[in-house]
Amino acid sequence: MNTVAILALSLPLGAPNLKDPPPKVPSIVGEWVRVGHTQAGQPVAPDKEAHRQVFKPDGEWEYYYGDHKGTPDRKTYVVDLKQSPPAIDLFSNSPRADGRRGIYKIEKDTLTVCLVNAPGERPKTFESSAERPTTVWVFKRVTPKD
Repeated sequence: MNTVAILALSLPLGAPNLKDPPPKVPSIVGEWVRVGHTQAGQPVAPDKEAHRQVFKPDGEWEYYYGDHKGTPDRKTYVVDLKQSPPAIDLFSNSPRADGRRGIYKIEKDTLTVCLVNAPGERPKTFESSAERPTTVWVFKRVTPKD
Protein backbone atom coordinates (compact mmCIF):
# COMPACT_ATOMS: atom_id res chain seq x y z
CA MET A 1 0.00 0.00 0.00
CA ASN A 2 2.84 2.40 0.75
CA THR A 3 4.25 1.80 -2.74
CA VAL A 4 0.92 2.83 -4.30
CA ALA A 5 0.77 6.00 -2.16
CA ILE A 6 4.32 6.95 -3.09
CA LEU A 7 3.63 6.31 -6.75
CA ALA A 8 0.43 8.38 -6.63
CA LEU A 9 2.21 11.29 -4.95
CA SER A 10 5.03 11.24 -7.48
CA LEU A 11 2.78 11.38 -10.55
CA PRO A 12 1.97 15.09 -10.36
CA LEU A 13 5.65 15.89 -9.96
CA GLY A 14 6.56 13.89 -13.05
CA ALA A 15 3.69 15.21 -15.22
CA PRO A 16 4.64 17.76 -17.85
CA ASN A 17 3.93 21.39 -17.00
CA LEU A 18 1.02 22.92 -18.79
CA LYS A 19 2.10 25.65 -21.13
CA ASP A 20 1.28 29.11 -19.85
CA PRO A 21 -1.50 30.68 -21.89
CA PRO A 22 -0.29 33.38 -24.24
CA PRO A 23 -0.62 36.90 -22.87
CA LYS A 24 -3.93 38.54 -23.72
CA VAL A 25 -3.58 41.10 -26.49
CA PRO A 26 -5.52 44.30 -25.80
CA SER A 27 -8.37 44.88 -28.23
CA ILE A 28 -7.76 46.97 -31.33
CA VAL A 29 -11.46 47.86 -31.36
CA GLY A 30 -12.02 51.57 -30.82
CA GLU A 31 -11.03 54.95 -32.17
CA TRP A 32 -7.40 55.94 -32.63
CA VAL A 33 -5.71 59.19 -33.71
CA ARG A 34 -2.42 59.05 -35.60
CA VAL A 35 0.57 60.64 -33.88
CA GLY A 36 3.38 59.23 -36.04
CA HIS A 37 3.93 58.05 -39.62
CA THR A 38 7.05 56.63 -41.29
CA GLN A 39 7.16 55.56 -44.93
CA ALA A 40 10.17 53.63 -46.29
CA GLY A 41 12.26 54.90 -43.39
CA GLN A 42 11.31 58.56 -43.85
CA PRO A 43 9.11 60.44 -41.38
CA VAL A 44 5.92 61.79 -42.92
CA ALA A 45 4.71 65.22 -41.82
CA PRO A 46 1.41 65.28 -39.94
CA ASP A 47 -1.73 65.92 -41.94
CA LYS A 48 -3.46 69.30 -41.57
CA GLU A 49 -6.29 67.54 -39.76
CA ALA A 50 -5.99 64.64 -37.35
CA HIS A 51 -6.00 61.25 -39.07
CA ARG A 52 -8.38 58.93 -37.23
CA GLN A 53 -8.87 55.17 -37.48
CA VAL A 54 -11.89 53.34 -36.11
CA PHE A 55 -11.81 49.56 -35.74
CA LYS A 56 -15.28 48.10 -35.09
CA PRO A 57 -16.06 44.71 -33.51
CA ASP A 58 -17.75 43.48 -36.71
CA GLY A 59 -14.56 43.77 -38.79
CA GLU A 60 -15.39 47.13 -40.32
CA TRP A 61 -12.59 49.66 -40.39
CA GLU A 62 -12.91 53.30 -41.28
CA TYR A 63 -10.66 56.28 -41.34
CA TYR A 64 -11.28 59.95 -41.69
CA TYR A 65 -9.58 63.27 -41.15
CA GLY A 66 -10.51 65.84 -38.53
CA ASP A 67 -14.11 65.62 -37.40
CA HIS A 68 -15.51 64.49 -40.77
CA LYS A 69 -17.36 61.50 -39.34
CA GLY A 70 -20.27 62.02 -41.72
CA THR A 71 -18.43 60.66 -44.76
CA PRO A 72 -15.85 58.14 -43.59
CA ASP A 73 -14.07 55.89 -46.02
CA ARG A 74 -15.42 52.44 -45.02
CA LYS A 75 -13.23 49.37 -45.27
CA THR A 76 -12.72 46.00 -43.56
CA TYR A 77 -9.98 44.43 -41.47
CA VAL A 78 -9.00 41.00 -40.17
CA VAL A 79 -6.69 40.29 -37.24
CA ASP A 80 -4.94 37.05 -36.29
CA LEU A 81 -4.07 36.98 -32.60
CA LYS A 82 -2.40 33.55 -32.92
CA GLN A 83 0.58 35.10 -34.67
CA SER A 84 3.29 36.89 -32.72
CA PRO A 85 3.13 39.81 -33.10
CA PRO A 86 -0.56 39.78 -34.03
CA ALA A 87 -1.26 40.09 -37.76
CA ILE A 88 -3.63 42.59 -39.33
CA ASP A 89 -4.90 42.84 -42.90
CA LEU A 90 -6.64 46.01 -44.09
CA PHE A 91 -8.91 45.86 -47.13
CA SER A 92 -10.39 48.55 -49.34
CA ASN A 93 -13.86 48.29 -50.83
CA SER A 94 -14.70 44.57 -50.83
CA PRO A 95 -12.99 42.11 -48.47
CA ARG A 96 -9.75 40.67 -49.79
CA ALA A 97 -10.03 42.66 -53.05
CA ASP A 98 -6.83 44.55 -52.30
CA GLY A 99 -5.19 45.79 -49.20
CA ARG A 100 -2.26 45.82 -46.90
CA ARG A 101 -0.74 43.06 -44.79
CA GLY A 102 0.86 43.87 -41.50
CA ILE A 103 1.48 43.38 -37.82
CA TYR A 104 0.49 45.43 -34.83
CA LYS A 105 1.14 45.89 -31.15
CA ILE A 106 -0.71 47.75 -28.42
CA GLU A 107 1.20 49.13 -25.47
CA LYS A 108 -1.06 50.90 -22.96
CA ASP A 109 -2.91 53.48 -25.11
CA THR A 110 -0.52 53.31 -28.09
CA LEU A 111 -1.17 51.27 -31.24
CA THR A 112 1.72 50.67 -33.65
CA VAL A 113 0.95 49.17 -37.06
CA CYS A 114 3.55 48.11 -39.65
CA LEU A 115 2.16 47.46 -43.14
CA VAL A 116 3.22 46.40 -46.61
CA ASN A 117 1.02 46.48 -49.70
CA ALA A 118 -0.44 43.06 -50.47
CA PRO A 119 0.68 40.60 -51.78
CA GLY A 120 4.02 41.52 -50.24
CA GLU A 121 5.50 39.46 -47.42
CA ARG A 122 4.06 40.41 -44.04
CA PRO A 123 6.54 42.43 -41.95
CA LYS A 124 8.15 40.65 -39.02
CA THR A 125 9.33 43.76 -37.16
CA PHE A 126 8.16 47.34 -36.72
CA GLU A 127 11.02 48.75 -38.80
CA SER A 128 10.82 50.92 -41.88
CA SER A 129 13.77 51.82 -44.09
CA ALA A 130 14.62 52.31 -47.76
CA GLU A 131 15.53 48.60 -47.83
CA ARG A 132 12.30 47.72 -45.96
CA PRO A 133 9.73 49.98 -47.61
CA THR A 134 7.03 49.47 -45.01
CA THR A 135 4.57 51.96 -43.59
CA VAL A 136 4.60 52.39 -39.82
CA TRP A 137 1.72 54.23 -38.16
CA VAL A 138 1.59 55.13 -34.48
CA PHE A 139 -1.76 55.98 -32.89
CA LYS A 140 -3.08 57.02 -29.50
CA ARG A 141 -6.41 55.63 -28.31
CA VAL A 142 -9.22 58.15 -28.22
CA THR A 143 -11.09 57.87 -24.94
CA PRO A 144 -14.79 58.72 -24.96
CA LYS A 145 -15.64 61.97 -23.22
CA ASP A 146 -17.81 61.56 -20.15
